[in-house]
Amino acid sequence: MSKVSEIKCPHCKEWTLWRGGVDDRCLYCGGYIDPQRFSREIEKKIRAEVVEEKDIFFIKPNDGWLRRKTKQFLNAMRWYVYYFQIVFFVFVSLLLVLISLLAT
Repeated sequence: MSKVSEIKCPHCKEWTLWRGGVDDRCLYCGGYIDPQRFSREIEKKIRAEVVEEKDIFFIKPNDGWLRRKTKQFLNAMRWYVYYFQIVFFVFVSLLLVLISLLAT
């Protein structure tokens, strides 16, 4: 069960019930109880959707099962290759530093 408390509406200044949810509205004027928090949550959702769409192999809702699994696999492989390259370059850099230290 969620805890219900009373809070003063920032729009109409009436006391209204508040369950602590992001999308809770005033019982009198219908305005959002915490409009800044609501807009931040909406912006977060939009940013997450934009990040997904920027993916090279974006998985669309109407993709079939095989196409969806193939895109998931290719996206995962892309990240594995990316991280492997980073580890490889760090390893080569450390190897060069060790060789230069041992040569002197």
